[in-house]
Amino acid sequence: MQRRPHIIRVIVLGAQCGVRVGPSELFRLTWADVDLSRGVLRVHGAKKNPNIPWREVPIRESLLSLFETWQKDDLEKGIEHLIHHNGQPVSSIKNAWKQTLQRAGITRRIRPYDLRHAFATELIAGGVDVGTVAKLMGHSTPTMLLTHYQHVMDKQKRAAVEALPDIGHVPKGMCPKNKAVTAMQ
Repeated sequence: MQRRPHIIRVIVLGAQCGVRVGPSELFRLTWADVDLSRGVLRVHGAKKNPNIPWREVPIRESLLSLFETWQKDDLEKGIEHLIHHNGQPVSSIKNAWKQTLQRAGITRRIRPYDLRHAFATELIAGGVDVGTVAKLMGHSTPTMLLTHYQHVMDKQKRAAVEALPDIGHVPKGMCPKNKAVTAMQ
């Protein structure tokens, strides 16, 4: 099986850093945008928000050693871009992505951009507030996030219904037989 190291990097940066997959953000990243001593990735903003030319996204502690290995390997070879194929910057991953899914036996339609959706969904499911998630993703407000990115996971639905009071513990006065209970009473 042919390894596709650039696809691994796309997956890590999309799903763990929320970077837009494509030329607007991901393919522009260079090692000059990575500050491993501070553990942050400087992502140049897509042209969608001209008021914010770049944002800093923290790199998970558990990924710092991976980034260090990538950086060491790339800099030894004189490679500037984080996403590259055989040392050359990448402008599209369409074919490599499709081949990777096929080799993995994945028949469901999964787009590289779905990694960004997974980033948002997992953060929200983990209890991170939508304002913080929006900032990490480069949105000026949470509106875009709530409209397009949040997918409710089964564990969230389960937690929601489990948060209801047990039916055996409903106070007697809460269910009167003859008159409606109002907030004023």
